[in-house]
Amino acid sequence: MNIKLNKKNIVTYISLLLFLILTILVFTNNFSYIDDKIESFILSIRNKNLTDTMNTITNIGSAYSLIVITILLLFFLKNKKTCLLITLNLIFSFLSSQIVKFILQRERPINIGLVSTSGYSYPSGHSMVSMAYFGFMAYLIYKNISNVFLKIIFIMLFILLSIVIGFSRIYLGVHYFSDVLGGFLLSIFYLSLFININNTRINEERK
Repeated sequence: MNIKLNKKNIVTYISLLLFLILTILVFTNNFSYIDDKIESFILSIRNKNLTDTMNTITNIGSAYSLIVITILLLFFLKNKKTCLLITLNLIFSFLSSQIVKFILQRERPINIGLVSTSGYSYPSGHSMVSMAYFGFMAYLIYKNISNVFLKIIFIMLFILLSIVIGFSRIYLGVHYFSDVLGGFLLSIFYLSLFININNTRINEERK
């Protein structure tokens, strides 16, 4: 299966390049100033109500929540191929995030976490998997809903949800800003590749 190198894949190339650049900056301590400034800002706005909200939001992006959502979709969606793609996307994005984390092994922020968690910090798994999951949902909406207004609303909601989940990880003190940004960039690369491979497979089957 060959994926053509053309302008349609430009998002794939750019997101990968930006992720690699960010990774170099992070591990050479050239991004720490930005991380520290954002951490200071987050600490200054923390309050009980916002913490409760961020806890709820971050739970939406957990593996357990996304598994439950996927199981519910299996019952409600008639197109079983779509259900399979949603499931595979969740599995592949989760595994990808964990593999990259294990390779890079960045430690999490110290003494500011409001929730307990384990594993390495970069890139943020919540951010990567959530954006891959809800980003793919947005793609499916774009491809399958004809009503332009509904299409725009749902796509914006899915994108906003992904961003807020990423922010919740910084707020709760379990990730640096660079972890979340890296998770988003890696997710865009992964999702673009996932969609391109699937579209290539579909086109080959139609020949």
